Parts: sequence; structure tokens; C-alpha cells
Amino acid sequence: MRDEELPPGEVTGGRDEPEANGSKTDERNRSERPDQSDHVREGNGTEGRTRGQRWLYYVSLFLETVAVAVVGAVTRRVGRDDSLWVFGARGGADFCENSKYLYLSVAADKPDVRPVWVTKNRAIVRELQRHGYEAYHAFSPRGVWLQLRAGTVFLTHNLKDVNRFVVGGSTLVMLWHGVPLKRISWDAELAERPRPVRALSRYLYDQYDLVSLTGSGARESFRTGFGLPDDRLVVTGYPRTDVFFESVPGATLCTDETELQRVQRLAEEHRVWLYMPTFRENPSARASEHVDFAALERVLAERDAYLVVKLHPKERLDADLSTFDHLLELPAGVDVYPLLPATDGLITDYSSVLFDYLLLDRPVIRYAYDLEAYRAGRGFYYDYEELAAGPTVRTFDDLLDALERSLDGDDDYAAERRAVRDRFFDDASGGYADAVYRVVSERRG
Repeated sequence: MRDEELPPGEVTGGRDEPEANGSKTDERNRSERPDQSDHVREGNGTEGRTRGQRWLYYVSLFLETVAVAVVGAVTRRVGRDDSLWVFGARGGADFCENSKYLYLSVAADKPDVRPVWVTKNRAIVRELQRHGYEAYHAFSPRGVWLQLRAGTVFLTHNLKDVNRFVVGGSTLVMLWHGVPLKRISWDAELAERPRPVRALSRYLYDQYDLVSLTGSGARESFRTGFGLPDDRLVVTGYPRTDVFFESVPGATLCTDETELQRVQRLAEEHRVWLYMPTFRENPSARASEHVDFAALERVLAERDAYLVVKLHPKERLDADLSTFDHLLELPAGVDVYPLLPATDGLITDYSSVLFDYLLLDRPVIRYAYDLEAYRAGRGFYYDYEELAAGPTVRTFDDLLDALERSLDGDDDYAAERRAVRDRFFDDASGGYADAVYRVVSERRG
């Protein structure tokens, strides 16, 4: 979401490169998480890697493809358990995203399915098991066996969300992690990689049996980005947004409940806005370099409002927001989705959280200070200006003006929000986890 995501081509293949989000034990259990030091730069998928790292990537991709093919051939012959569903997310590092909310829904009220969470973070295994859920380390003997037996496996980023070497032959459902404004996969750098890499990646992409969409407006971007036939793209909505419409048991597991409750209590008596910018690799282009927090504090204090800042896990603020009374920084390990319904407005830029937030029908400001450079570097599927669900500002002074107007009740964008929402969501009423469950159950017969 927002763009705590892998580079645009990293949907299959390569080394395990998850980005942290969602575990309240993130810092003290960093040693239990997959290595994050070799995260490639956005843009060309192997740019910035040493020759040795590139060869390791190629070998890893080849081994993954061979494993998927061999395990798939064997398990299709001996059969898999259709009632056993395995879930993973974000490189196996976190309990988060659409897989999390579908897993919780299935565990709560789908007795015909045995849901199992697999992860590479032992702290998550312990916490889920402590609360009565079934979870295992992805490479533990029990975890491996269950992934070999699972009839359906759910992902949010790629096969590395689980144990990629043992899920071949299962029904693979890609739940993904946001409506893609920025180009992904085959529409990004995958098409420019060496021919053997493209061939191996093409085989792995073809293993996805279903890809979940929010609505028909996003179909073409997924069709070209994943290079899959239209009948594999199914409109279900995203389970993570069910928390906008109803209470989801377990939604605060494996995240920082203290921080969530802190903001939720604040929102009971005050207006609370959220700032979630997209990550930039270039330090000078990062959002914190384009915000005057002291000026924000003055505007917020005058109106008794608060701004919660949630940055990408790899980005750090130079400012200490604890010195301000009306500014709060949310730790990187917090799942913001249970928090979003408590907020009164959103400031973002190119992040996919923009689309999800439209389901709440609340003010949105887009602070796109580097629009031309970002568009040239990443490429967009849609005309950015046409997606104006609120004011789009290019300078910090304009951001302050837009925020002041919104806090003063000047919101003239309700019609625009509905138009963008209706374009990308076929159904804006919730029940998305149930929709995924029905589609998968029907497809498996």
C-alpha cells in the first residue's frame, strides 16, 4: 500500500527482499526477519547490484522456476487438500495487507476451510498461535508440509511471501497490494531484462491462477502488467478495506496496538489527518525534505487539529515530531488500515492508499511536489491530473493553504471523489473478503 512495496518488476524471482510493516515486534526481532540490506533501487530491476548479486539473482530465479515446475508436476499428480488454504504477505516478513484480512475472515466464519499463516518471522508465529490461530514458519518442517498439501495459496507481492520452493501445483491467488497508479512488472523493467530472465519470469507469472482487482477500471493495468488473460482477473475488492465497514476480529494483531489506540483516542475529540507519502530513493526528493513541520504545527494548533505522519519503513524523518504538540509520527511497523476510519482526511501523493481512502469519502490532498520527475522515472497508467479527488498542490505553501481550507470546512470535491471511486471500485459497500472466498471456492469447484 502506499508504497511500501517491492520495485516494479519484483513480483517473481530474485532474493527475498521484503520491507517491514505490521509487526509490533519489528525492531527487537529484526534478526529474525529476512535480510533487507540488498533491496534494489526502483527503476531497472538489477541496477545498483554488484555483478555477484546479479548472478545470485539469476541463479535464485532459475532455482525457483525449477522448484515450481517439479513440485507442481508431483503435487498435481498426488493431489492437494482443497480445504487447506495457506496465506503469506510482503516477502514473508509481516502479518499485513489483503492476505491478513482474508485470513482473519476465513478463520472467523468459514468452517469449511483450514486457514494457515506462514511467515519467516518467528515473532508473528508466536503471537498468532498465542491467540489461537494456526501459523508456522515458512521453512519449518510443519510449515513446509502444509504448503506442499495446500490447495490454495494467497499472496500479496510474489511467491516469496511464502516458501516459493514448495507451492507449485497449488491454486495461486494474487491479492496484490493496491490499485497500481505506477507501472508494474511487464510494463516496468521486466520487459527489458535479459531474455532468459524474461522467459523464467514469464513461466512464474503464468502460475497465478487468479488476480484480485478492486474494479473494472483497474483491469487493463493488471492485464498488461501481469501479462495474464482476462479470465484470471477477478473483481472482488480488497479484504484490507473491510475494516472500513465492520469490525474485523484480530485486526490489531501483530501491530503496535498502543500507537493505534493513542491515535484513535485522539480522534474521539479532535480532527486527525494522516500524511502518507510515497518512498523516494533519492534523499533530496523525499517528502520530509519538502515539509516545514513548524509551519504545519502552527496551522494545526490554530484549529485544534492533529497530523499523523506515516513514512515508508526505509525512510526516516530528520525532524523530531515529539517536540510538537499537534504532530505525531506513526512507527513504520503499524498497520494503518484499522486506523484509517478514525481519520478525517488524507495527504498523499502517488500512493495507492489514495484509492482505498476514497471508500471513506473524506477529503484528500495530493502533495505532488516532484510530479514531472516522478512520472518520468516510474511512469503512470493513468493521467494523474484526471484522478483529482481533491486539490493537487505542488508547493508547500499551497499545501498549507489547501489544508487550512479543508480544516475550515471548505470541501468542494465530493463529486470528484465519487467519480474516481466509481471508476476503480465496482462495489463500494465492503464484504470483500467474502467476495474473494466465493470466487476462489467457485473456481475450485
